[in-house]
Amino acid sequence: MREKDDHLIHAICQVLVQLERQNDIVICSDDPTIAAKKIATQLDSVVLDASLTLEELGGVRSLIYHAIADKRFFDWEMPTLTGFNADEFKAVAKKLPRHI
Repeated sequence: MREKDDHLIHAICQVLVQLERQNDIVICSDDPTIAAKKIATQLDSVVLDASLTLEELGGVRSLIYHAIADKRFFDWEMPTLTGFNADEFKAVAKKLPRHI
């Protein structure tokens, strides 16, 4: 887990305790930290790492555009290796910020 996760775990613990006080959930432990850590671990797999800078994201965007433009690099095998075809990678690149 990342360093920032201590803050995330603390925030999740606060919400869990608040939900329990409102009788929306029941925590079967005196310490919600175990549940919070499991939730944070799951979030880690779906939330973008906030430590990536705009410059890094812009670099990835540029790399994607260069890769899909080079037919020698982005050949018939690339979708098999990555799970994305050139059009799908283009859609991903459009979501990333431009290089600053």
